[in-house]
Amino acid sequence: MRVLAAAGCIALLVTSSLDAAPLGWVLNTNQTLDLVDLAANTDAPASTTFFPGDSLAASPGGTLYVADPAGNLWDVTGPPIPVGPTLRTQIADLDWAANGLWGYSNASQELFFFDVGSSSVTYAAALTLPGSLSSSAVVSGVAHDAATGDIYLSAWDGLNNDFLLRVAAATTTALLVGAMSHGDGFSYIADIDFDSAGNLYAMTWFHRWFYAVSPTTAATTFLSSGPHRDSTAMALQPVPVPAAAWLLGGGLLVLGGCARRARAA
Repeated sequence: MRVLAAAGCIALLVTSSLDAAPLGWVLNTNQTLDLVDLAANTDAPASTTFFPGDSLAASPGGTLYVADPAGNLWDVTGPPIPVGPTLRTQIADLDWAANGLWGYSNASQELFFFDVGSSSVTYAAALTLPGSLSSSAVVSGVAHDAATGDIYLSAWDGLNNDFLLRVAAATTTALLVGAMSHGDGFSYIADIDFDSAGNLYAMTWFHRWFYAVSPTTAATTFLSSGPHRDSTAMALQPVPVPAAAWLLGGGLLVLGGCARRARAA
């Protein structure tokens, strides 16, 4: 009877965790990692290790990657472990795909792919950005669409002037999808990412507002706002993680109630 009660509690807790999706890791103003519930804008520390960067990616197994200012890649899932050099600087963002990481360098305006197996860049191409963007436009986010192989970029051309771009697979031209509007004043979209179901999301820099984004029109749908500032990068978790339980408002209460019922049984 106790086993059945415990099994029921675990199922309830897992269901609650899934209902809170999407969840993601964020580099906060202190340049440490938080695990965040995008729908509620609640968070919990995921790491106390300081690591400066504007990029963040997560592998299907939950390994987290960041590029330092010199363009070197690091595994920051725990204590930082060097992964390899990209030989590029001003890396806007990283995103996982097929045993490697897509990235974009604002210094060279290159889209590149870093193969984790060989610890080297195996593809790089200078991108042509839309002519409607000024020469001062900055790419801030990289998102790989696993369904099509296309790469999406977020770019800002002045505060509160953000755009979604699409680079079709095997091409070197970034096409303008449309403007991405948001209500976070004096801010810009710091990152975009697809979740495991193929939904695209965006995060603003100044107050960490989250939006769902249409990949076909760039239209945004507000999810949540927060008092947090200067969030530089986001990586949505590819699979549920145990930490999701303590991000949910009632997760621990559910667990505590289950434990009491199990003992009573």
